[in-house]
Amino acid sequence: MKTPPPALKAAMDRRGVTFGQMLQARSDFVGRLHRAGVRLVSGVDSGIGPAKRHGVLPHAVCELVTAGLSVTEALATATSGAAEACGVSARKGRLAPGYDADLLVVDGDLETDITALHQPRSVLLRGQPVSP
Repeated sequence: MKTPPPALKAAMDRRGVTFGQMLQARSDFVGRLHRAGVRLVSGVDSGIGPAKRHGVLPHAVCELVTAGLSVTEALATATSGAAEACGVSARKGRLAPGYDADLLVVDGDLETDITALHQPRSVLLRGQPVSP
């Protein structure tokens, strides 16, 4: 998101805060939560309105890396950690025999460029290809 929705922009203007300042404060806060041991799960409330379209979860994972999580930790918030929090970790969130084969294949190396999450090459849901 490069600019905030109008209602958020109006609230920020009333407080004299820029969008960049708000994003930095959120990143700092998330970093403090992580360092304090709070379990983080990526989520973006996709689909609840025009400003929350589907397909933006990679932004949340990338923001966690910016906040100080390692790539592995950030990815876990959307995979194994999310599956555990949702009570489906017996079949989701890991690559292992007996688990659903839910995969996102990207162009690039996530360890060196987490934004490669934005370039999906293929997606498998329960082992079956779906359109990325």
